[in-house]
Amino acid sequence: MTTPRRRWFSGSAQTILGCLIVVLAACSFPSSDDSVLAPGELRFTPEAPAPGAPVAVRYAPPAALAGEAELVLRGHYRTDGDEMYNHTYNDEIRNERIAILRPASGGIFTAGFVLPDSAVYAAFAVEDPAGQRLDADGGALFELLMRAGDGKPLFHALMQRANDFAGRNWIAAYESNRRAVELYPDSLDGWFRLRGLENLALGATGSDSLAGWHRENLARIQAGYAGRDSLTWETMRGIRSYAERLGDSTVAQFWAQRIDALPSNPFQRSAADTYFRWLDDRDSQAALQAYEESWPAARGQNTQLAEFALRVGIDAGDLAAVDRWTDRTLEEGRSPRFVANWLIDVPERGDRAVELVRESLFPSEPEPVDLAVHPGRPLGRTVSEYARLREAARATTLVTYSRFLERAGRLEAAIDTLEDAGATLPSSDLHRRLGDMRLSLGDSAGAASDYAFVAADPRTTGPGADSLAALVGLAPEESRWRFQVQTSRTRLLGHAATDTVRWTPPPSRVRDAAGTRWSMAELVAARPTVLVFWARSCGPCIAEIPEVARLRNQLEPEGVQVLSITVDDLPGPGMDEFIEARGVTYPVYYDLEREASNAFGVSAIPANFVLDSEGNVRFAYTEIEQVQIQLAALRRAEGVSR
Repeated sequence: MTTPRRRWFSGSAQTILGCLIVVLAACSFPSSDDSVLAPGELRFTPEAPAPGAPVAVRYAPPAALAGEAELVLRGHYRTDGDEMYNHTYNDEIRNERIAILRPASGGIFTAGFVLPDSAVYAAFAVEDPAGQRLDADGGALFELLMRAGDGKPLFHALMQRANDFAGRNWIAAYESNRRAVELYPDSLDGWFRLRGLENLALGATGSDSLAGWHRENLARIQAGYAGRDSLTWETMRGIRSYAERLGDSTVAQFWAQRIDALPSNPFQRSAADTYFRWLDDRDSQAALQAYEESWPAARGQNTQLAEFALRVGIDAGDLAAVDRWTDRTLEEGRSPRFVANWLIDVPERGDRAVELVRESLFPSEPEPVDLAVHPGRPLGRTVSEYARLREAARATTLVTYSRFLERAGRLEAAIDTLEDAGATLPSSDLHRRLGDMRLSLGDSAGAASDYAFVAADPRTTGPGADSLAALVGLAPEESRWRFQVQTSRTRLLGHAATDTVRWTPPPSRVRDAAGTRWSMAELVAARPTVLVFWARSCGPCIAEIPEVARLRNQLEPEGVQVLSITVDDLPGPGMDEFIEARGVTYPVYYDLEREASNAFGVSAIPANFVLDSEGNVRFAYTEIEQVQIQLAALRRAEGVSR
């Protein structure tokens, strides 16, 4: 699965572990009653619907949404085959207007809709028609789980709920997966996925504490299933994956052999045999002839025949075969970008490769795009927020496209594309690439402008900036170079300043390793502060440790302190060993009661904040590599020199 940028959490690890150790006791989901709706409460009737059922909706809007002539119930449905995360628009999860809520008596809004027959889980948000004010239930989203006739949540409803929470709340995802295997212990794929979610939700300590229980559970499953003859591939794969996750190679090998003994796709086996034979003898003509003869019967049979043949055609330099098998590989469902990565190695087909990548990266959309109804707008994001996300995403996509153009040898087109990206996403890394490409084409003046932008980045050291000037034949003290650097710095810091905020978090306290409680005001102590929320169970957090340590070394002499708060770790020898082994050279505090997390609105980690000396948040949820630029922008706005 794709690694998420942030790890989401709710509740304390201590509380979760207390509920889970040894017996995996069930934690019930919240249920509504027949009382008067509180502001922000949304109620579905029936609360436990079956797929295809009609559903009535009652909603009491909070003050921000009260008084509207109508409100929009926006959401998405999940079927039993949908994947983790809430990727939208080009994938299967599409956010749609499900119903229009209209005022009824007592300030309540009502609506109704019919669930699709294929839906097993649904998530919703309520918003105004313009999509600028919304209620996403505190970020959790309102939800419906489809039920069986006895009222029990469907297995796939619980698993899709876990998929929906993936990346935004790993503990909620874990709890849902755990409930699924409790209710449906014979759905063996759930056990494998549960073990993986334990690592993400509970961290190494919590996950390790349950390993013994899982090994006993695997032994029970092995004893119950090893002697059965009529098992599906999905069942055998689930047990094998569970064993692999637990490190039981004996059980994993047992089921791998059972899977290998299953009847295989004859067309796939033949295609693979031909390909491996070609790797040995390099008889491209014979291999292409064999693939051509097999194609009529193998077409549409879920094989790799077409892509094998395309590889052979490319290696042989047979352009007719390349064209033929390119079309067939696309017909078999391979993505245009996947195919383009092979075609790019055929100079005569570079234009086709570039065309395929462009179509893949920039799908056509009608203009103008109505972002209020756009299926790609995530639930809980306003139209304005989504517009900014789209701009940033487009710039990132342009950077990706430029790399492909550069690889195809189309440097001028790559430069134009990067310039377009830089208009939205001014980045020293981007300008370094631009400068290098311009210099390779002999454009020293253009390269100087790009290198000056890199030199203007506060992260670029003095010697590094001087070496950039030398690349274009300039001396660091030359007025032309200094003017370009100053102009670039104005642009860079001006862009960073657009993200400036100013809000004061509520008072909160954290503990140090000795258990002493400190208020955030005491820790800030009238100093500009970079605040890092993290946990040792969070992969992206661990990856950032070297950068945070480097940042601290650079900022401390400038009077800026770097503090970190772990959201679900406990102080003790194990944590001390981790801190030393990972090179955590900056202070670590513990948010055991989640006071600081709640005060700063942290629901995903890593989460980084830049505070001024008065304790006001000036940059929120920032990327760690942007902190120095943001601090420089803040100093510039306040009239303080670097």
